[in-house]
Amino acid sequence: MKTAVSQVYSILNSNEKTKNIDFYTNSVPESAQTVPSLPVGRITEISGNYEDFASNNPLTIQFNVQVDVWVSTMKEVDAFYFALDEVMRGNGWQCAYTEQTDDEDLEGAKRIIKRYVANISLN
Repeated sequence: MKTAVSQVYSILNSNEKTKNIDFYTNSVPESAQTVPSLPVGRITEISGNYEDFASNNPLTIQFNVQVDVWVSTMKEVDAFYFALDEVMRGNGWQCAYTEQTDDEDLEGAKRIIKRYVANISLN
């Protein structure tokens, strides 16, 4: 079984709608934190909670991950904002939080923030 971060990384890197984003796990190297490097994304695990116990063994785990994507323009925000949800939903992950903002620390880049939840069977 893969970790939540590995699962989401594989999903987003293998789909035509999102594979042009340069995704990293947990942190983005400083060399990629420049406007010419955009679009760039980061995948981090927020939490994992074991659930549905039988004989003291969990049957499922609920993963929560955050996906951040930095882009240069609103046109790119429009291209990726709902595409991320569509790709993730098609793989059993539901969007629990979404936001778009400007990131002044990255030369005014646009930032898409998404949090996804999935219940994964451990059987």
